[in-house]
Amino acid sequence: MLIAGIIGTVAVLAAVIAIIIYKESKEFCISFYEYHSTCLSREHYRIVFFFFFHDKVFGEHNEPLLEAIDDLRPDAVMFAGDMVTSSMELHYDYAPTIQFIGKLAEKYPVYYGMGNHEEKFRRQPDIFPGQYEDLSEKLAACGVHIMENETVRIPEAGITVYGLNLEHEYYRKLRTKHLPPRYLQNIFGDVNKENYTILLAHNPEHFPEYAAWEPDLIVSGHIHGGVIRLPLLGGVVSPQLKLFPKYDAGEFRSGSTTMLLSRGIGSHTIPIRIWNRAEVLCVDLKKQRGIPKGDNHGFNIN
Repeated sequence: MLIAGIIGTVAVLAAVIAIIIYKESKEFCISFYEYHSTCLSREHYRIVFFFFFHDKVFGEHNEPLLEAIDDLRPDAVMFAGDMVTSSMELHYDYAPTIQFIGKLAEKYPVYYGMGNHEEKFRRQPDIFPGQYEDLSEKLAACGVHIMENETVRIPEAGITVYGLNLEHEYYRKLRTKHLPPRYLQNIFGDVNKENYTILLAHNPEHFPEYAAWEPDLIVSGHIHGGVIRLPLLGGVVSPQLKLFPKYDAGEFRSGSTTMLLSRGIGSHTIPIRIWNRAEVLCVDLKKQRGIPKGDNHGFNIN
């Protein structure tokens, strides 16, 4: 009887977990954040952020996602890397992702930061012949701003966006190789103190080095929310195979800098989500009067 009871309990738990995995593979949520700054030129500027899409398709041709974004009425859409997957299949099809991005670009300015999968396309042309060029050309044809260590100003809003493309060595598994001193200064120069500044930085492990450069907002992903999220403990494992990563999801602060770390949309390597629903970020930037630069006030309103 005892053995039968144990088997029955295990079977029920397995069924519950299977239902959770299936349910969370079909759903997404939108998390809202709001920040105030005297540097903004407009009273209100809304940005929708996407992270590691990995060629995920929700519903028919991602229509639920497109409808949700239209309902939000953003001023811009920004991606922080890994929208595609650097599969070992040489003829990997990321057409649905390009179609999705293209539909967004018809309505909104779109800025595309790089992740480790795009970096892998570029770094290993022998394994992925022509795929980085093909991806770049298709994005450019859609009117997307590709940000490979690029800086873009949005003068009408008083915003400067930096798109960081980290080298492969800064995505190592099991241990972290820290960025050298003045890494960001050597790429972008000093941060623009006259504007509200956003750094698209795919890998959050380097948050202390990012924050030392003093951008107002860092948006990051890569960690997949820790794949499985446990109460009090947070995310369980990162793509670098680190248990209970320090930066897993949510909001982190250092000095005047805030990092938003998304649970992202797709999955890869460990293709499951448990208590870790896919997430889109919606950030409202509002002009603040009388607060000096450096007070990056914000709150989650979800």
